[in-house]
Amino acid sequence: MSTSKWLVTALWRYVVTAAVGAGALALALAATEGFADGVFSLGLRVVLLAVPLLTVGTMLATVPLAGRRYEPPSGGPMRIRGGWMVLLVLVPALPLLLIAPHLFLILLATQLVYATFVLPCGDSRDTADALRALADPEAPAEHRARIARAVGSLSSRPVVESLMGAAADEDPEVAEAALESLYGIWQRDGVVGEDLVLRLPEQGRERVRALGVKVRSPW
Repeated sequence: MSTSKWLVTALWRYVVTAAVGAGALALALAATEGFADGVFSLGLRVVLLAVPLLTVGTMLATVPLAGRRYEPPSGGPMRIRGGWMVLLVLVPALPLLLIAPHLFLILLATQLVYATFVLPCGDSRDTADALRALADPEAPAEHRARIARAVGSLSSRPVVESLMGAAADEDPEVAEAALESLYGIWQRDGVVGEDLVLRLPEQGRERVRALGVKVRSPW
């Protein structure tokens, strides 16, 4: 899934979630005793102004997550790292907590539902499929090399293990792409497990030493 497609999907899912939140606001407003003009005006501003602004703010907070959208499964789908950032857009709405606490709590619940249940996309399945294709010897070498480079932005154990397997591939293009991704991951993290280094050929170990990363014992 590309970054642009992921952002469109995240936006669409939030619009649906925000629509449900707006409906809850309208119901809370209708349940207000007396349906006073002041309360109605406040509720109307919240529905027509706060929800769209909250949607825009949420998407601005979601954009930095785009680079971390792929979450390889480890015992089930994992949450998008940093998803809690969507709650930051509630800070400008804090005065609403003093004016109408129940309306603010509904907005908060909308953001919590989005961050906890909606934002985690099906990208874990996309990554799992990509890792299976990387390990498939029948897949074209060029396609597998592209996958090896694409998952280089990740650093989870399933990705590293898949790249370690691809680094020993018979096709030199795939092996080189996997090694380059591994070096990039370790250089970015600044540390590498000793068990992984020992599985590399001597030339690969020299390259790791040249990177200046810390070699950590797994025991």
